[in-house]
Amino acid sequence: MKRVFITSIFAIGLFLLAAAATSAQTSVAGEWDATMSTPGGPIPIKLIFKVDGEKLTGTAKRARGDVPLQGTVKGDVINFSYNVDYNGNQLTLGFIGKVTGDTIAGTVSFGGQAEDDWGAKRTPAEKPKSN
Repeated sequence: MKRVFITSIFAIGLFLLAAAATSAQTSVAGEWDATMSTPGGPIPIKLIFKVDGEKLTGTAKRARGDVPLQGTVKGDVINFSYNVDYNGNQLTLGFIGKVTGDTIAGTVSFGGQAEDDWGAKRTPAEKPKSN
């Protein structure tokens, strides 16, 4: 009886461990197609994320030039920023969002002066071309 109990507890533990691993965060590393809402209208951005533990680095590819980004990923929360030139002044754009599978939704802060929405979808991987 004791052996059956211990075996059952062990099996339940393995099941819970597998369930936790399945629901664990999928890495945000890779390319994302993002859109940032602004008072002047939506702005598309290509985000390229690199992840090392909780450290996030990468590039924001913008129509006005690429800029480096840096931040963190903790669980399903992503937080990063990058600097842009806005009418001759440096402006820090700070992004925070929640990652849900292949989508991210959150808010962007424009130098702490205003906020708006932003979202992203993971860029689908290109399929190899067949001859």
